[in-house]
Amino acid sequence: MKKFAFPLEDVMKYREYVQNEAELALGKAMAAEHAIEMRIDEVASQYASLAETMRGSTDFNDIARANDFYVLLDQQKEYLLEKLAEAKLVSEQKRKEMQEAMQKTEGLHKLRDRQFEAYKDEEQREANDVSDDVMNARVARGSV
Repeated sequence: MKKFAFPLEDVMKYREYVQNEAELALGKAMAAEHAIEMRIDEVASQYASLAETMRGSTDFNDIARANDFYVLLDQQKEYLLEKLAEAKLVSEQKRKEMQEAMQKTEGLHKLRDRQFEAYKDEEQREANDVSDDVMNARVARGSV
């Protein structure tokens, strides 16, 4: 019996490698997106904390400094929201690349599976032919 050999094995290994790289790139993009979201949450927390601290304050200097800090927090929030939008675009692009790589790899896996099934069927047919030949030879010897 000959061993099963898939002629596109090297191509399949390469596509699996590309798929793994795409998965890693997506993971990094999503981690960057998550880090920005965490920073936005931090800014929101600072905003709420400042609002709580300034509640009931009548000192003009404190109110002016708080207002300046509010402006800074708003600028940070706007900057982070822009960065988040960019990160989401990158994540979506990486997700599409990963899906394409998965489809290409899956197609090769299906092709290999079909070829392996055909190989097994051929091996089984050959084994059946051999056993039929042996039985026919025994029957022929017995009747001679």
